[in-house]
Amino acid sequence: MKNKNIYTVASIVGMAGFIFVYDSANLGGSVKYIQPYFKLGPSQVGILVAISLIGNFFGSLLAGYFSDKIGRKLTMIYGVIVGIIGLLFASLAPFITIFYIGRIVFGFSIGLIFVAAPMYITEVAPAPKRGRAGSIRQLLLAFGLILGYTIGFIFNYHFSLEWNIKFGWRVLIFIEIALLIIMLFSMLTLVESPRWLIIKGRIEEAKESLEAFIDSKERVNIVFSEMLTNNSPEISGKKIKIRGGLVYALTLCIIFPIFRQLSGVNAITYYAQKIFATISSDTPSLAYFQSIFIGVSELLGAIFVVTFADKMGRKILLLIGAAGMFFSEAFIAYSLYETQIGLDLSYFIYIYNFFFTISAGAMLTVYISEVLPTVIRSKGSSLTGMINWIADAAIIYSFPLLNANIYLTEKFHGSISFIIFSGSMLIFFIIILFLPETKDKTLEEIADYWKTKGDWE
Repeated sequence: MKNKNIYTVASIVGMAGFIFVYDSANLGGSVKYIQPYFKLGPSQVGILVAISLIGNFFGSLLAGYFSDKIGRKLTMIYGVIVGIIGLLFASLAPFITIFYIGRIVFGFSIGLIFVAAPMYITEVAPAPKRGRAGSIRQLLLAFGLILGYTIGFIFNYHFSLEWNIKFGWRVLIFIEIALLIIMLFSMLTLVESPRWLIIKGRIEEAKESLEAFIDSKERVNIVFSEMLTNNSPEISGKKIKIRGGLVYALTLCIIFPIFRQLSGVNAITYYAQKIFATISSDTPSLAYFQSIFIGVSELLGAIFVVTFADKMGRKILLLIGAAGMFFSEAFIAYSLYETQIGLDLSYFIYIYNFFFTISAGAMLTVYISEVLPTVIRSKGSSLTGMINWIADAAIIYSFPLLNANIYLTEKFHGSISFIIFSGSMLIFFIIILFLPETKDKTLEEIADYWKTKGDWE
């Protein structure tokens, strides 16, 4: 089998993240066109922004089942096809109900892919390259965010409002469809996860898949032997009891996505323009343009983490990121509380986003997939995905409510959300101190570590 570059493979798989954040950025900018087109009230606009989370949740719920049943690769491919169908519904919608259905279907596809993709990269990447390969997704997220905000800015300031209301928002969705089609054809070139193939008893195919990513035949034989020992059909077919080290691993799957959302990242992404209009001393019309720099700061963070993920290790990057998020959000909270609102607050949003990208963005995604033993990786990843989307919806829903509460506004001057976010990052930092390092360890070695906490077989 022709040798494949793991970073090229990671880039193909990571396109899902690119498209997702492009969609999020564009949706935030397109609402002002979609609202008058469909004549939506305030509550319907809220549904418009959040309804895809329903699909995200159910996609994550079923992703583990499909990943085990048909494989990681096919789950991603079917997810892309479903996403294309959903966006076609949304882009051609004659009335709002069809648009809502399209958004739910698209959300379902993202839920599927976001669970299957990190799992796939974790299982195919050689241990010394796994951190960088897993972090490439974050690099593409940054590019997607920049592209989404930039295209939105161009449409906003170079096309008439009337044209955007009638055609603009549809064109933005057509761009997403084109990106998904490119991703679909690229994914057809991928091999299946060798660990999944072993679980299914397809031993020869598994070895061929492994050889696609490891040059040394001697190393292939060593890694393949470890895989057979830990992932054979006899072992994987047993009914697994959640006990011993599995309890520790699954606990991390529950708390990590909660802390990721408690960092406030999606609240900032969805409401970036309103935040900048509030905290910046510039004119509100520049808020859209300033949002582009969120993507730039994320790009810088992604470059940093791709460069150092396999050199510094997961734990140190998680700690650096958590500390950076705590201090930047604490500064924003203090400045808002003291009503010292100026351009410098915008800078701290960018600084926050840089540190988020390093830790709760890139490294946390890599770490979650690594710490789960193969026997429960698909189910644990589904659990993580579901909790992530629930927490996401809760934060997006509560963020504007907290800021609109008269008592809290008078008491904390608009700083309450950032007080909660920064406090959460301090707790997150403390939790990270007790985590095991996974750098340079095979997935089988990581599973053996959890067995020291109590066997589950």
